[in-house]
Amino acid sequence: MTSGEELFAVANDYLAPLKDAKVDTLVLGCTHYPLISAAIQYVMGPDVSLVSSDDATAYEVYQTLVTHDLLRTSTTPAVHSFETTGGDRERFHELAHRFLGLEIDRVDEFPTGAITLPSRIQLENTDS
Repeated sequence: MTSGEELFAVANDYLAPLKDAKVDTLVLGCTHYPLISAAIQYVMGPDVSLVSSDDATAYEVYQTLVTHDLLRTSTTPAVHSFETTGGDRERFHELAHRFLGLEIDRVDEFPTGAITLPSRIQLENTDS
């Protein structure tokens, strides 16, 4: 759901305290908020600036992959697996396919706070 009456109703409910507080800037602090930023902007109004970390996050991920020589170089088709903390793996699969346009091979569910890097990925300790 990235548009429609239901989204606007939910956004109105969640954003009401911020509108009442007359904030002038809203930081979109979760990775999925950019998908609904148009609805958030509509609800908050034109005088509220939205700050999103989506571009900066993508850049940091890319830099980490480059730094640790983890960029994919294979020409074979990629396997797309995802981890979610949500309780509905089928819904996650459906939405991931819809928004990413990828064939999703696997969705694993983990309780909140339990997601870790797969054992096949080992990053060097950068706390030197």
